[in-house]
Order: sequence, then C-alpha cells, then structure tokens
Amino acid sequence: MVTPFLKAELTAAVTSLGYTEGNKYFKDQYCLEALKDLIRYLRRDDDTLGIRRELGQMKLVQTNLIPIICEYHSDETLFDVVLRLLVNLTNPTLLLFNEEVPTDKVTRNYYLQHVSHLQSYKPVLASDKLWVVLTDKLKLLLVKEPEDRLEDDKLLTERILILIRNILDIPITPEDEKRTDDDASVHDQVLWSMHLSGMEDVIIYLASNENERHFCMHVMEIISLMLREQNPATLAQAAAQRSLAEKQKDTEELVAMVQKESSEREARYKKMTASRSSIFRGTFCVKDVKSISEKNLIVHRTLTDGKPIDFHQNKVAKRKAKNRMPLPNCDVTRKSTLSIRLMLKEFCLQLLNGAYNSLMHIVKDCLIRLKTQDHDETYYLWALKFFMEFNRNSGKFRVELVSETMSVGLFHYIQTQVQTYSESITVDKKKAAVWSRRLHVALRAYQELLMTLNAMDKYGSESIRKSSEVLKSNVFYVPEYRELCLVLLLNYKETQHSLDYLKDLVETNHIFLKLFEQFTKGKRHLIVQNKSKAPQKRKKAKKKKSKSEETSTPPPTFDEIAVEISSALQEQPTLTDDIAPYDAASDLPMDDQKVIAMGKIQQLLKEAKTHLAVALLRTCRDVWPEGEVFGPPEVGPEHELLLLREIFHTDLPSVAGHEPTDDCDGADSDGKEIEQEELAAERSEKELHFEEFIRRFAHKNVARSYCHLLRRYATNTSLTNHCLIKMLHRIAWDCKMPAMMFQLSLFKTFQKIMNDPLAKTDATVKELYKFAIYIMRKFAETAQVNPKIFVELLFWKTASEAVEIEVGYGNVKDPSHSRAVWSEEEEDELERLYHELRDVQDGEGDVADRILANLINQNRNRRAVIKKMKEMGLIMDAKSLAKTKRSVKIRPPKEWGDHEIVELRRIFEEVRGSSDPLALLIDRLPIPRGKSRVRDKIVELGLVQDVKELRKKKVRSAKSAGRKESNRHQSDDEGPREGPASLTDSELDEESESDDEEEDDESDGEPFKNMKHKESKSKRPKQYGFAMKKTDYFSPEMLAAQLRQLVDDGRKEGLAWLAECLSEALEDREDGECDEAIPLVPLTDCAIASMEDHTFLKFIAKVGLAPPANEQEQFWRIPSTLMAADLRCRIDFLKGASVSDSDGGKSESAERIDDISGNTSAKRLADEPIPLGSHKRRRIVHSESSSSSDAEPQDVEQQEVADPAVVVVETSSTAASTTSRKRFAVLDSSSDDSQ
Repeated sequence: MVTPFLKAELTAAVTSLGYTEGNKYFKDQYCLEALKDLIRYLRRDDDTLGIRRELGQMKLVQTNLIPIICEYHSDETLFDVVLRLLVNLTNPTLLLFNEEVPTDKVTRNYYLQHVSHLQSYKPVLASDKLWVVLTDKLKLLLVKEPEDRLEDDKLLTERILILIRNILDIPITPEDEKRTDDDASVHDQVLWSMHLSGMEDVIIYLASNENERHFCMHVMEIISLMLREQNPATLAQAAAQRSLAEKQKDTEELVAMVQKESSEREARYKKMTASRSSIFRGTFCVKDVKSISEKNLIVHRTLTDGKPIDFHQNKVAKRKAKNRMPLPNCDVTRKSTLSIRLMLKEFCLQLLNGAYNSLMHIVKDCLIRLKTQDHDETYYLWALKFFMEFNRNSGKFRVELVSETMSVGLFHYIQTQVQTYSESITVDKKKAAVWSRRLHVALRAYQELLMTLNAMDKYGSESIRKSSEVLKSNVFYVPEYRELCLVLLLNYKETQHSLDYLKDLVETNHIFLKLFEQFTKGKRHLIVQNKSKAPQKRKKAKKKKSKSEETSTPPPTFDEIAVEISSALQEQPTLTDDIAPYDAASDLPMDDQKVIAMGKIQQLLKEAKTHLAVALLRTCRDVWPEGEVFGPPEVGPEHELLLLREIFHTDLPSVAGHEPTDDCDGADSDGKEIEQEELAAERSEKELHFEEFIRRFAHKNVARSYCHLLRRYATNTSLTNHCLIKMLHRIAWDCKMPAMMFQLSLFKTFQKIMNDPLAKTDATVKELYKFAIYIMRKFAETAQVNPKIFVELLFWKTASEAVEIEVGYGNVKDPSHSRAVWSEEEEDELERLYHELRDVQDGEGDVADRILANLINQNRNRRAVIKKMKEMGLIMDAKSLAKTKRSVKIRPPKEWGDHEIVELRRIFEEVRGSSDPLALLIDRLPIPRGKSRVRDKIVELGLVQDVKELRKKKVRSAKSAGRKESNRHQSDDEGPREGPASLTDSELDEESESDDEEEDDESDGEPFKNMKHKESKSKRPKQYGFAMKKTDYFSPEMLAAQLRQLVDDGRKEGLAWLAECLSEALEDREDGECDEAIPLVPLTDCAIASMEDHTFLKFIAKVGLAPPANEQEQFWRIPSTLMAADLRCRIDFLKGASVSDSDGGKSESAERIDDISGNTSAKRLADEPIPLGSHKRRRIVHSESSSSSDAEPQDVEQQEVADPAVVVVETSSTAASTTSRKRFAVLDSSSDDSQ
C-alpha cells in the first residue's frame, strides 16, 4: 500500500520533472534524478501495484513522459532513462499478476484499475511525434553493422521493440469506445501513426534480415498485435472500391433484416385482427394441463394469446456456479475503416512476398531449440493461420509464398501442441481458460492447413495438385492426424471451451471429412495405419534347468572347430551389418563394451561361425589397440589361433541379454496374478473405408456438441449451419441412426426452425427445416412400435441404444461385449467346474487353467475367468490359485470317520506315557487335524479325564534336584533375586504350562489355516544364496565344525570382529541403553571380506543374527531378542577361535573349540536347549554324584582361571540323564562371586 509519506515522495518527484507552457514542455534541472528516483520506487512496488496506480492517477505518462521523449529525444541519457520508465509503466497487467486474473474482490479492483490506467495511456501513445522519434531511433541503430553495434545499442533496440509491443497490447474495449465498423478506433489510430512514421518498413526489415534473427520473436509478437482485430479474408478482399461480393453481402443482410421485421409486423397484425376486439378478455380451459385440482387449467386471456402459454415467466432462474458457467468468447474482430484496411493489406502483401518464409523458419527453429519464452508458439500458430488465410483469399493464391508452413512436419507439430493443450486443460484447472484459448489458436492453424490443401487441389498446376495428394496421403495414413477432430469433439465441454472454438471445430471437421471423402473416391483399397491396444501376457518365470537339460545339443569343442578357424585365419572375412564391435549410442563405458565384444566372439565360436568370429576379433583389434587385449597390431595366424582358444575357454558374461523373470514364489507370496494382461500400443496397417470412418462419429458426445451449436442457428453463419446439418445428416441417414436425434433439446430447436419466417426464404434455414421434418416423421413411426420412446427423449443415446430403440430392446448383440457378459448358465457352469476341478492334480496348470480348458465358451481368457470367480466368491484372490500349481491342501472333513476314531484310540494308547503325547498323536494321524480338534475329540471319547493330562510333561533329571537344592541355599544366603532367574520350580512349572497353553492356542485350528502364517514367519531374503530359517535354539556342538572350518579358511579376524561387536552390544544391553536391533557395520577390510563370504554369512545366521529384512536395509543386525545371557553365550563360543598357535599340528583354537563343544563333561542341568531371547538364566551347580565328587572341583577351578566366564562341570551319566545332550553353559559375574 502507498503510505502518505510515499505518496508525498512520488508527488515531489513528479513535480520535479518539468512543466508545460503552451504547446512546449520545459524540463526541470533535476529531471534526470527525478526519473531515476521513480524507477527506484517502481522496483519497490508490491503485489497490489500501489505505486503504478498512484502514478497513473497523476497522469505521469500523458503530462510528462511523452512530452520529454518528443522534445528532448536528442539527449541520449535522458531518452534512455525515460524509455526505461515508460516500458515499466506500460507493462501488461496480466504479466504483472503472473498471468492469472485475480479472483478476490479487492485484488481484482486493483487489476481493473491498472487496466483502466493503461487504456487512458493509449490515446496519448498514438501521437505522431512519438512514433517518428521511435522510428528514427530504430533506423539509426539498425543502420550500423551488427559487428559495430555496442551492447547498449542492442539493449536500446530491444527496449523500443518492447515499448511498441506494450502499446499495441493495451486491451481493447469496443463497449467503452462505442465505435461502429468502418470507423477508426484508438487501436486504428496507433496503427495509422505507425504507418505515417514508417515503422512498418522497419518491422518488415527486421523480419526479412537474417542478421536480426535475435529480434524475431519481438517482431512476431508486434505483427500479431497489429492485426489481431482484423479478419484475414476481409482484409485480403479490401479494395479502393467496394467489390460486388461485398455489396451483395451487405444487401443480403439488409434484406434479411427487413424481412424479419416485416414478418414480425405481420404476425402482430394477425393477432390484433383475429379476435373481435382486443380489449375484451375471454375465459378458456387449457387441454391436458391440470390445475392445482384435478380439473383442467383455466386462463383469462384473449383468444390470440391463448396459444403461447409460458409457465416459466414467474420462475426465478437458478444461479450457476462459476465453474459451471460457459466459457465466454474473448476474440474481438471488427471491420476497420477503409484506409486502415488498405494500409494493413499492403503491409501483409509485403510481408508475404519478402519475409514470411524466412521469418517462420527462424521462429520455428527457435521454438524447437527452446530459445524462446514459454507459450511463444501461440504467436507462431496465429501467424500461420492469418497469413495462409490471407494468401488464400487474396485473389491470386500462390503456394510458394507459404511453402515454409506446408509440410507433414508441421502437421505433426500442431498435433502435439493440440494434445499438450488438451491435457493441460484437465490437469491445470485454474488456468483452464488460458489453455483453452491456446488450444483454439492451434485448432485454427490446423483448420487453415486443411483449407490450403483444399485450395491446392483446385490449383492449375499439376505439380501443386500432386504435392497436395502426397500431403493428404500422409495425413490420412497416420491415426493421430486422422482422428484429431474426432478426439476433440469427444472431449468438448461447454465449461472448458467457448462457442467460437466449437464453431471452428465443426468447420474443421467438415473440411477434413470432405477432403477424406474426395481422397477415397476412385480408390478401391485405402491402406492406413492402425493403432490398437492388444493384450500381452506376462511370461511366467521359468525354473532354472539343470545342466543336462539346459542344452540339448552341447556346443562343439575348440578342437572340433580348430580346422575351420585355421582356414578362416588365412582369409579376410568381413562382418555382417547386424554384428558390431560396440554400440556408439550406448551409455555403457568402453571397458564394459570391450568385455561384451569378447563375449560376442566367444558366442560366435560356440555357434561354429568361425569366419564372423575372426572378422570380429580383427575389428575389435582396430577399435581397441591400446593394451593389446585383442592381440598386437601385427600378429600372425598362430598367435590369433591361441588368442581365440583363450577366449573360447574364458568364462565371459552372456551377451544374449537377461530377460527379467519373476520368482514364482515371490509372485505367490505377494498375492499377484501369475499372468497379467498389459495394454501395449501396436502399429499395423488395415484397409479403411469412408463409411467405416464416418460411423465413429455416431457418438452421443458428438451429437450433443453439434446440437448445442445448432441452437444458435439464427446467429451462425451459413457455412456453420451447413456443416452442422451435413454431419447430423451423415449420422441419421448415412449411418442409419435417426434415433440418435430423438432428444428433447433438439426438438425444441426444430420447433424454433419450423416457426421461423426465414424457413421459406433462406436456403440454409430451408435445409434445416427439411431435416427437422425428416426426424419428426421418423420419431412418429418409432412411437407407434415403441411407446417408451417418449422417455428416451430425455437422454442422449449411444449407437447401440439408438438401434435398440428401433429394432427392440435386447435384440442387438454387441460383439465387443459378448465375451464380457456372463449369462446365468455360464455362471452355473463356472461354479460347477470349480468344485469339480479344484482338487484335481493332473497337468501343470492350476484351477483356472483347467476350468478354461473345459468351458463351453472358448472365447473367455484366463483373466476374465479369475475375475468372475472373485465376483462369485469362489476365491479370494489369485494367490490361492497359484498355490494349487505346486500342491493342493485338501480340507479334512469336519466329521470324524470310524477308521479315524479307531486309529486315534490305538495311537493314543501307544503314546499315552510319553512326555508330549498330543504332538506325537497328531504326527501319526492318517488325516492331519488341528491340535484343538484332536484334543476335543480325545476328551469327547473319554480317553482322558482332564485336559491337563495332554500337556507336555516336564522331564527332570538328577540335576534338577541339585538345582533346587542350590537355589534354595542361595536364596537363603543372598535373598531374593530379580528377574526370571529367581523363579521357583512351581513357578517354572506354571510358566511351562502357560507356554504349553499358548502353543495350543496358536496351533489350534486346521493345518492349512496356519500355513500362511507359518510361511510368512519363516520367510527370509534369499539374496545370500541360502534359505534363511529362523531357529529358536543355539547349539555350539552343531556349529563347532563350521567354526573350525572358518578358522582354517583365515576368517579368524572376522570372528574376532564379530565377537567384539557382540561384546559392545552386550555392554549396551547391560547398561539399558539400547533395546533395539543393532546393525553390524563392517569398516575394516577383513570385516568387509568376511561379510562377503557365503560360508561366514551362513555361520552368523545359525548363530542367531538377522539378515536385512527388505530392500531398505543393508546390514545384518543383532536382534533385540538376544538378551545379555544369550550374547555372553555366543561371545564365549567365538572366543574359542581368537586364541591360536602358529606352530604346526592342531591349532590351539581348534582344541579350545573341541573343549567347549565336544567335551562330554560340559553338560547343562536342564534337558531343554536354551531358547533365543529367553529371560530364564540358568545357574550351574556341581552335581553331587559320588563318582566325580573329588575330581570335579579341581577342574572347575582350573577352568575358571583360564576363562572365568566358562565353567565346565563333569558329571556321571545316569539313567535319568541318558537323553540329555551336550550343551553350553554360561555363568555371569554375579554367579562367579557367589561361588
């Protein structure tokens, strides 16, 4: 906002510029400084344009800037500063608001205020003195040679051109000017001043001179603004005297107005004379119109006024939302005065003869090379349309004047622009109106190309007509060019496109169909390109074949082809065109391409193509002489033979290319379908008939658009009405679909046409009248056989619906929908086949494949069958079908059979005395069932009295008693301990029972129900080459051999690094700092090498470490389920490999590993192994066995000295502990102190 202080500063600066006395302006001594201050103020202007609006209210441009330029143009410094300020003040308003018209009230008022200021500048900017000064300045600058011009000269030239652009771009307001045609508007006055000053010649010079090509876009923009109000056809026909056609047109318009006025006067006279007297009213009943009661409506009117009863006169029109209102027309076309038209006609003729082709070529090159600003292509498209139409209507049509813009490449450019603008309308909805205007400009350019083709067909020269045939053959051959108008008609929306756009689209489609119809006449077979979307099935992932199956015929050995190679080396073989040593367009580095070339040589040798292999070897030697990879430059045949032998036996990558295949298991686990149909565009050729192409226009969107424009038949031109009635006639008569015209809004238009007085005189309205009569007769005929036709009037009909209206509903079979629709019989057949074939295991296919092979209708595909089975609820997704390819899990029957009950009784008696009878019983059942079902059946049969008898029993040995005794003594000495280590036996038993209960609950249900859950738990990434299986137990004796092998392989440093990482994790867990998974980050070379070793990764997986869970993780991790005791167990196990002896014989580390893992005296007191992440800490006490009571304490003390964390206890084998296995025992520091 402009503050009072800033307003005072602006006023002081403006008053310091100068003053006017009479007709002369006198500048102030501080004029230059004041102008610079104003430029600085404009730099600080905000989004509301407060400073610009304030200067506009002060009339700075009218009272100061224009007089300074006219009076002091010789002062170069002052002229440059004034020019800069004038360019800044005349910038387009839309440009200052970032090409968006404001929507809020306040900002829009600012916008309109600035526009009004610009419009007030324009009459003053039409001064002859101003344009003379600008023209003289430009001439002085352009006279200089390009190499002699300074940078300031180029900058000054560009500023003058921008000022001319700004003056011409000031909005036109015909409503405010209130000028008629053949009158000089303000814009015409500016053009006349340009003509008098000679500015037109300067513009033509800039357009035709190759050295001034950097000003081409400024020139193009100025030309488009100069001619934006003019109609090219009217301008081309302008002459000193009115032509006969112009006189006839004016006469016809005058006669039409007189006839309309006389017909209205006659109708009013008939109303006045039809009744006895107009002052007397009558009372009448309106037939078939009910009042508020059940009786007919009563009206009190004169007899003549009884017919046109309007029930909408007292209704309030519903207000439309802004986004639903029709897009208004923005084009302003008027007929200037004759002198202006003659001047502009001469300007266009000079531009066409001397500068059009060169200018359009330069602009097109700049557009392609992106040397212009955004959306500058609209000026190019406008100039194309204007000057080609001007040339076509100038009386002497000369193709050579517009040869630059008549090519197939230009059709392609316009088609791409049309597609871009159409997509932008739907994507950028805030600027949909702007994109729609750009689309309109592109459509007009396309229309003019077609009109020029039509004019070339009528040209006298045979070569021109042949050129037209070539262009039309290319346009009609490509589907994008051929279907451009159809696509635009289908996408037309009243809220996004203007009526002028629809009018031009209808006329463009008319001329296109006319050219296409003429082109197809006399040609029996017209071959065009066809673009179709064909389904492509994704290939199934093939299983890797074994080496024996991989190649049915093994490649020859080198000795077998050595004789052929020797003969080829003596010759000079050449390469074929399909074999090249490298690809110049590839992004691969030359080193990689060198390896690929070597692989090509090896492949040629294995295919016994010895001559090509030798030729490729010598070519590669010439391409890559450095390093002598393919041999030295001068090499003999013997050396080449040895080199080819070495290449033949080298393991090189395959050059055939790796096809991406999906893992079957991965596809099954993701729940995706095994086969997916992808739509891919296919290019082919087909024979096209004109009638077949016309049928594509029989669409309800096309009919709706044409009928929408037909409502304005009274204001449409004769050409537009002819185009409308021609297309509607093609749909109703040629396509035999008159029912598509049965629409209520169209019937209302027909009613207006029939009541129009011009239907008897005007030829175009007569044609519309005849078509309306034809449609109404067809409607009457259809209404006799189809009483529902009156309801159909409310809807637009498709082609199939239109045919059904005439021949009967349901009697038309659409072949495109026959396969998609399933009848009731087909659904019953599908359900029956599914239940019959779901458990069949014959063949490699799944249920869908077997159903597809047995269906009666063989037109169905796999995807349609799967989709229908999902709709019917037979399957949940395609994953269940994929599983049946490998194995089918047969659902066990709910009822137990007699044989099953007998087997259940027999097996239960055998396993009743075991520690886990229920688990053994389930494993031996003939039909697998869930644990809960088996348990309930046992109780139901009375085999047990209580369910607790089926729980897993705790097996206790002699060591258990020792542990109870030791725990009791320690609890008395130390007091209660925290954590699960201090649990009593009863608590342990209860915990064990609760665990059993949880296991029962988790495993309750049938096996196939938990299969998905179990499989998902056991899934691990397979990128390491082995299946990662989750294990719940850590067994040192099972890993001792692998640990010993890693030490022998030199992975001792890697094991030491792993133990160090576990030790750090142990410290964090004990301090309570980290309860999450800890990644293993290898930093040293030995650690990195170890983590890349397959054997090492397999070992740490069995230790209990977790691999990366998905693609987002990179490192292995120490899982959070490993507690402190578990980590100590693994650290001590790994420390066995940290101590080694470099002397011969068995290493100390190996002995230590054997001591830890294989010593029979190292036994756990509990029979069960240590679970991962278990919080139960086991304490090791000495057995009271008499056989080893003397020797064991000494061994324990020696072992504690060597490693205080490891205690080896030697016990004797007893009958109670015969099933116990060797386990690793860990004793923490607290237990060491207690002992």
